[in-house]
Amino acid sequence: MRLTRRHLLPFAAVLLVPATPHAAPDEAAYRALNRGVVEQVLLPGYRAFLEAAANLAARLDTLARTPGEAAALEAARGGFAAAMRAWQGIQHVRVGPADLFSRHARIQFWPDPRNSIGRDLAEAIAQRDAAVLEVRPNALRNVTLQGLPALERLIHGDEAVARLRAGDAEAAFRIALLRSIGGNLSTLAADMLAGWTGGEQPFAAALIQPATPYATPLEATQELFKMLHAAVEVVADRKLTRALGAGPPAARPQLLESWRSGLSGQNIQANLAAARAMYRAGFAQTLEGAGEGELATLLGRAFDQVMASAEALPLPLEEAIGDAARRPAVERLRQEAVALKALLAQRLAPALGIPLGFNALDGD
Repeated sequence: MRLTRRHLLPFAAVLLVPATPHAAPDEAAYRALNRGVVEQVLLPGYRAFLEAAANLAARLDTLARTPGEAAALEAARGGFAAAMRAWQGIQHVRVGPADLFSRHARIQFWPDPRNSIGRDLAEAIAQRDAAVLEVRPNALRNVTLQGLPALERLIHGDEAVARLRAGDAEAAFRIALLRSIGGNLSTLAADMLAGWTGGEQPFAAALIQPATPYATPLEATQELFKMLHAAVEVVADRKLTRALGAGPPAARPQLLESWRSGLSGQNIQANLAAARAMYRAGFAQTLEGAGEGELATLLGRAFDQVMASAEALPLPLEEAIGDAARRPAVERLRQEAVALKALLAQRLAPALGIPLGFNALDGD
């Protein structure tokens, strides 16, 4: 049965009720949590991104060979949408292989309040900078031009498409840049998955066993909790609040994550789906085993409520936030995400023995 609001508790109010103290989970419980989240959610997420990135690279190659064909452009846009959605499932993971060689920023340089991508892209195109076209796994130059946001600018919008099809030197460079970005994303996706599963010290094993840089199972659990919290926090504090503004006239759709492609709402849905999957794969069972069954149920219902609101978002989000009739559904989701973020920090973290006072998005 689909959950409706009358079946769900106002979970924000639970923050006002003092928690009943229970014993923290033991090491075996932390290990089980870590294994569940890594094997059931994170590794499948990285595999999905690799598959989507490889498919996108192939479609961009086809577009590069036939830039004037509408079908090739639509296929490339579809591949972009699939890759962006797959990325949103692991976007909240900023440690380990994603942190190495600034891979996370190279895949998605966002937010970009100074329009660095726009300036750098315009300069590279004007100069026909061949260095931008190099695909190197460890390249740290031109970070703004290697990933999904730069690609979005190249294949979305009437002006971008016209320039891609112009048949001149600029169009040739744009076409080459398409291939470069596709190859870069595919390479980065493969390298990240390899970092999780291969080599002398796979990151997946470091979280499960645990091993360096985690000294105890609890430290690894704390890392996973930060990922979970970040997936909700980015929706509550970054992806919606800034763009919504104080009301419909103050809405700023160009502050949304993927406004050029109209995918910002779908991105949020993927973020929250990934967070709920993490909770279900490990955190819920650990709470149950630690005598926190009531909290486990509450959090499960809270995730379901937030996910239901996300799935009911009026799309495209870029249009809805400035529409007085559709905007309330977006504001409701933001309020629920804020409440869920607080619930995770104030109830789930203490129940797991995790200290408070962190911000998973510090430094962004």
